[in-house]
Amino acid sequence: MPSAVAIPWGDEPPLELKLPDSWPEPEVIQPVLGGSIADYQAALTTALDAPMGGMDPIEALVGPGSTVAIVVDDPSRWTPVREALPIVLDRLRASGVSESDISISAGVGRHHAVDAEAMRRRVGDEVAASYPCFSPPVDDLAQYEDLGTTADGIPVRVFRPVAQADLRILIGSVLPHLQAGFGGGYKLIFPGTSHRSTLGAIHRVGLGGDAGALLGSIAEANPMRRAIRRAASLLGPCVSISHILGPPGQVFRVASGHPDAVQDHLAAEAARRYRSPAAEPADVVIAGNAPWPGDPMQSFKVLLNHRSACRSGGALVGLFWTDPTEIDRSFPMPVMRAIAATGAPGGVVMRRGLAMADRVTAASGSAASFMVRWARELVVDRDVLVYAPPLRDRIGPRLGPIRLFSDPDELRHRLARLMPSSGSAAPRVRIFPSGGLTYCPSASVKGP
Repeated sequence: MPSAVAIPWGDEPPLELKLPDSWPEPEVIQPVLGGSIADYQAALTTALDAPMGGMDPIEALVGPGSTVAIVVDDPSRWTPVREALPIVLDRLRASGVSESDISISAGVGRHHAVDAEAMRRRVGDEVAASYPCFSPPVDDLAQYEDLGTTADGIPVRVFRPVAQADLRILIGSVLPHLQAGFGGGYKLIFPGTSHRSTLGAIHRVGLGGDAGALLGSIAEANPMRRAIRRAASLLGPCVSISHILGPPGQVFRVASGHPDAVQDHLAAEAARRYRSPAAEPADVVIAGNAPWPGDPMQSFKVLLNHRSACRSGGALVGLFWTDPTEIDRSFPMPVMRAIAATGAPGGVVMRRGLAMADRVTAASGSAASFMVRWARELVVDRDVLVYAPPLRDRIGPRLGPIRLFSDPDELRHRLARLMPSSGSAAPRVRIFPSGGLTYCPSASVKGP
């Protein structure tokens, strides 16, 4: 009988995952979580004093009359934004920069807008009260500066307070990303503070072939990251303050300096800590969404990050801790309910139709093309089962071809029935308890 596996479960006790009794012992892949920073303020100060990429410290880049746009990642990440901002703001003020010349924008891209309450939680009450804070409206072209077009045809339209500043300071983290290899750096602007036409064009650059071929890849080999860097060349100076994160409260590294130098340096460490060891694809892959916050739509990225670990025809299982208040942060509840209402027949139609929808949206240049590609690669050739009680209770047992569960025993019994039907009565199982950190790229990926 396989032993139970403890899955981190938000701020609750771990979820004890039990597999069918007849299955062999699973392989459990954990991230490398040693060596966290004991004194974050001291580590950030050291990083700011010694920037990477040949840049001068922030205070040497600005002075009285300078305008500064700070861009922070949105609440779907757990970057220590509140802790970093006071240190950065103190340096700017000491250099003579007026509070009225500093803005703070959340790099939301096409994620849910950050309202005033969420912004206060993100940046702190005092900062929110003292500085103009923005959640860029992705569709209001009047609020964007047109900086031209890159050589590969991407329109560069950036939120005006960010585009017009003398200096941009980007505060984020380097985590595995399905299209950009790793998130962080210039990605906070492209697509974080870009108009929908820009973010759609950048995402479409990364649609060629299997998404697993981009996950965890180095910048030089990643078409989306190259497109981001070309777009960034039309901006003025930028400084990146970026992190390697573990579970909330753990920071392993913080670095500052030129965004490209910081990105490449930290991506190499993220790969060392979080890339899955090479192995033959398993029959069943189970991934928890820890430490992602409880947004189920963002959590589906966890399954995509581990899709290459699962053989075609196998089963992908997501264990999604879900905050009931975050259920529709990334995907409107009415749309989810409409999909759920189609039941099993709708799931069959969607699975068959996604391949065609992928071809149509890619050919038409639709901004939705990358979402359709992810959906196709997730569900077309694997069974997808998700344990997320709040989501199951809200919309029912299905989200198109995806089966939802609120009872762990029901999930286990379903898995036991699936494997004999696929010829794997004693399946090989890989489990990623902290799937929001770990990732498994395609074997062909050239990683850092």
